[in-house]
Amino acid sequence: MQAYPCFPLVSFPQGSIITQKDGASSERFYVIQSGTVRLSGEECNLPGGVNSLGSGDFFSVESALTQNTEQISALAETDVTAIAVSKEALPAFIKENLPVSTKILNYLSKRLQQLNEKSSASKKKALQNNGLSRLYSFGNFYLKCNIFRTAYCAFHQYLKHYPTGKNAENAKKHVAKLASYASGLRFDYDDREITRQYPIDSVIFFEREPSHGMYVIRSGSIKITRIIDDKEVTLAVLKAGDVVGQMGLIDTKPRSATAIACEDTELIAIAHTAYLPILKDGAHILARICTTLAERIAIHENS
Repeated sequence: MQAYPCFPLVSFPQGSIITQKDGASSERFYVIQSGTVRLSGEECNLPGGVNSLGSGDFFSVESALTQNTEQISALAETDVTAIAVSKEALPAFIKENLPVSTKILNYLSKRLQQLNEKSSASKKKALQNNGLSRLYSFGNFYLKCNIFRTAYCAFHQYLKHYPTGKNAENAKKHVAKLASYASGLRFDYDDREITRQYPIDSVIFFEREPSHGMYVIRSGSIKITRIIDDKEVTLAVLKAGDVVGQMGLIDTKPRSATAIACEDTELIAIAHTAYLPILKDGAHILARICTTLAERIAIHENS
């Protein structure tokens, strides 16, 4: 793998401990140029269960991007040389090494998805009826909470996905009663419409809905939530400049949580089809996506 002058090249002799689990946070993550590194620790979860890394592989990304306690131990199995990349240097690194940057993004996305699935599995009630039919129960939940615009969104989307479902008639009645809360709502944005407006308490997307892309918050704020055991659990609150739904840029798998506008909010939508152009030309956006994924992973690991 090519070395770049703007990133320091560091060496570790065989047998040295590069990072220590539960130790201080890493100021930089490492991309191996030569040699092999073995990882250990509960949070070590590489594809295929292989914990030995070689040329082109990387480690300590989460710790470097969040400045949280290191979650893995890394041991030099042989003499190792690696590129050291700080959080601040990530955009420059992305521009110069797109293949490894893509691997980092995919790794963080899969890691967060695994943690989301693990969290769901630990909540028995969350597993019950975990498809889009839950939208009707979401509507009832927000109706009881007197959050009527959010309830309207849930019933509306239930009818979109289940127009003849067993709760369709009741959902239609709720939509009719809550019609006054539909002001300012749109559910039919075209992929070509980049700027999108969401009034307070409106829903950008619901848990389990298919992904079609990601959003950058231009103004306002959004809370990321899940309903577990009849309670709304807030996973994160995002503000202007943050990204939301970033895994939708990579694939079209179902959303893992619900995104609700905390105030009148304007978003910039980036469709799934824009993934490759962003990788080539949007280094700062990609760096922000990686950092956000790492931060969400840290929230799961510390909860």
